Amino acid sequence: MKKIILFMFILLSVWSFSESSISTKEVESKYKFSLGFMTGYGNKLYQTDKDKINYIPFITLERENFYVKGTEMGYKNQINSKLTLTGFSQLFGGIGLQGTGGVIGGIQLDNSDMKDGYKGIKDRDTQVEFGLRVGYNTNFKKIKLVGEIRGGNKGRVGKISAIRPIIMNRKFIIIPQVNFSLLNEDMIDYYFGVSEDEVNDSRNTKLNRTYKPNKFGFASATGISIRYGFTPQLSIIYVTEIQYVGDEIEDSPIVDNRVNYFTGVGLRYNF
Repeated sequence: MKKIILFMFILLSVWSFSESSISTKEVESKYKFSLGFMTGYGNKLYQTDKDKINYIPFITLERENFYVKGTEMGYKNQINSKLTLTGFSQLFGGIGLQGTGGVIGGIQLDNSDMKDGYKGIKDRDTQVEFGLRVGYNTNFKKIKLVGEIRGGNKGRVGKISAIRPIIMNRKFIIIPQVNFSLLNEDMIDYYFGVSEDEVNDSRNTKLNRTYKPNKFGFASATGISIRYGFTPQLSIIYVTEIQYVGDEIEDSPIVDNRVNYFTGVGLRYNF
């Protein structure tokens, strides 16, 4: 349950980040503030019990170059008409999969959420992360490339994304996105490794082997965000995505699905 909640927060963060890169003729304000909520559902990466549909609030705040979007805060500098540089902090970083969100980060795993036979594993916590993001507007089909590196005490991740905003009109915006992420050994080991103590725990009747990944792993995803503005203040948001993990993650005995999906819908009000 916590996994889906944090997951939606970061989806909304990157939706806002992607949308802010769209050039329109609207007059820019020094201050932007919005509130809203989202509900969503997805299948499971880990061997967890079935997730319920959740409802969460979210917030976006921008003041000139500074922003807070969901669980991410940062400072974005527009170098020129094509290049942006952003330093940011993710309060709930870690491991998670998201296509439209475009990052690995945001899942907190409690052993109480696991299926019977896996409830003796250790919790996997989120981490506070710091990172650097570079965005570049290409001259090809209005595609924007975004690269970032971020990390904390549990590991580091590098990611590259391609975003193509499609502005149907002033009310209707579609943002498809694809991304590729590379996780270092520490990140994979913490979130997907299985220790001998966990195998020997009497509650882990379905764990029969340890798992110690010793190399980098990857994940890729594709997704789409859609926004329709009923008024200049009120809009509806829809996000959906499909995610794929590499062998280093899928081989873990506590992983359930190599291919995952998420879909959600929400409302946002701009003040």
